[in-house]
Amino acid sequence: MTLIDIFDDRYQHRGVRDQATAHREALWHRTFSCLVINPTRRTVLLRKGPDRHGVERPDYADVTVGGHYHAGEDVPAGVREIHKELGLLVSYADLHPLGVRQTTRTLAPDCIEREFQHWHLLALDLELTDIPFANADVTGLVELELAHALGLADGTRPNVPARYATRTPEGVAYHEGTLPRVELIPDHLGTDQLYLRLVVAAYRYLAGQRRYLFW
Repeated sequence: MTLIDIFDDRYQHRGVRDQATAHREALWHRTFSCLVINPTRRTVLLRKGPDRHGVERPDYADVTVGGHYHAGEDVPAGVREIHKELGLLVSYADLHPLGVRQTTRTLAPDCIEREFQHWHLLALDLELTDIPFANADVTGLVELELAHALGLADGTRPNVPARYATRTPEGVAYHEGTLPRVELIPDHLGTDQLYLRLVVAAYRYLAGQRRYLFW
């Protein structure tokens, strides 16, 4: 049982609950999120995984890293999620914070997300084959060019070329393929256009913008 901090809608701490109760009772809590980009290849990395809080869903291509803060943790402690999902050890100083996204959505009648999401960019000059992703929740990784990611996010391209790293019983298999827009999380393409905002932030970051990188 994982305990997490609970907040009101103004981000004021209101106690501690276990994670399952927080989702069942729609309580506000904190999460860590990160989009990984390769500054040399000008690519973006997404993760594949069918489960979210035990709720069955299609095998969407999600933002690279995401997870819950444990009770009492400070914001930099979220980097443990990068090690958990990608097998990489990085320090919080390697990340570029983007800000906090306050959002809510219903995954199932008894699973409601009400989150203060701490968003970050992480520039990693690594080949896809150099990422030892090791979390059982992550079934694979997808690398695509930033320009192609923009086309998917804004709806101008229904599918784009992509490179895949897929977990198999024999190990990790690598292959070329395509990523269709229908494999992006629909909610992240909706009202607040999360994918598009993140890709635009990545463009600005690679152009040298560091301060006031609003997304």
